[in-house]
Amino acid sequence: MSNARAAVLVEPRRIELREFLLPEIGDEDALLRVEACGLCGTDYEQWLGHVQNWGRMPIIPGHEVMGWIDKIGANAARRWRVKEGDRVAVEPIVPCGHCLHCAEGAYTRCSSDTGYGLYQGIEIAPSLWGGYATHMYLHPRTMLHPLPAGAHTETIGLFNPLSNATRWIYEVGGVGLGSRVVIAGPGQRGLLAAAVAHIAGAAEIYVTGTAADRERLALAQKLGVTATIVADEEDPVARVRELTGGRMADVVLDVSSGSNKPIVQAVDMVRRGGRIVLAGLKGKTPIEGLLNDKIVFGEIELRGALSAGWKSTEIAIDLIARHGEELSALCSHSFPLDEAERAVRTLGREVRDGVEPIHITLNVAGG
Repeated sequence: MSNARAAVLVEPRRIELREFLLPEIGDEDALLRVEACGLCGTDYEQWLGHVQNWGRMPIIPGHEVMGWIDKIGANAARRWRVKEGDRVAVEPIVPCGHCLHCAEGAYTRCSSDTGYGLYQGIEIAPSLWGGYATHMYLHPRTMLHPLPAGAHTETIGLFNPLSNATRWIYEVGGVGLGSRVVIAGPGQRGLLAAAVAHIAGAAEIYVTGTAADRERLALAQKLGVTATIVADEEDPVARVRELTGGRMADVVLDVSSGSNKPIVQAVDMVRRGGRIVLAGLKGKTPIEGLLNDKIVFGEIELRGALSAGWKSTEIAIDLIARHGEELSALCSHSFPLDEAERAVRTLGREVRDGVEPIHITLNVAGG
């Protein structure tokens, strides 16, 4: 194949299929033949035009990418310790290696804003910077992880959202044996966060959602959750107080999309000295009702967390190897590349097919 096919987001709410020339590969870089690309809430926000911090349209979306090394330079093969035909997972952030954050080992905060699916538009050569495509360019500083050859596409495709959940719950949240945890938002990231909290040894796990999330909340119960809370039918703060006997939560993770109300509620849900981790995107809407003094007097730690890093990605791949059967229940939909727009609209619940959308995969190789 001399050309790559890609689903290009040309403007908000419009995707076009286009062809691109495959780039020449030198000693330091590589070309990935995309097997599959997962979708998360950020894909839907990007499709709506709400994610404008990074790459401009037209852009090839897709930041949860896995596939096979199609072509690779000699130096890149030695550096990544992979060869043509190897199956790999790709981290979405490409660190510069030189800014203060990279020097401190925190490349998820890299100042270069370089990466896949969200960062470079198609005007930046060689255009193939996203996973909604048959092929994707691999920059010399890309972070790659080997994947087991025989693992099922949809299940191993959970590596990215599971790595995020691992970082938010375990690395940033510090959840461990005996922890009391509240997770706001029962999407794929929230459900995977619940699974990670359970594996990490949390004693109590509570997941909040809305009445529209009943199927997801029911699934949460199968992942080791202590109880679920329907936030638009009961007071979630009062319910957490009741469930914890007034001790409140050690950690509150907000992965809900759009609404700021869970952040305000988190301040009242967490114990004194507890930690709130913010990972859900809210756009530019200010937070009404957030009282600074509650945070100060309660000595509450407030942390923002964007993406996963090397350690959490490696842990996620291992967790899938050991818990893949139960995690596969989250894999709800698979679409071919030609139906990328339908996949995104299904994720946003604009298209209903009788199955609750949780983890959606563009199965590029299988489509």
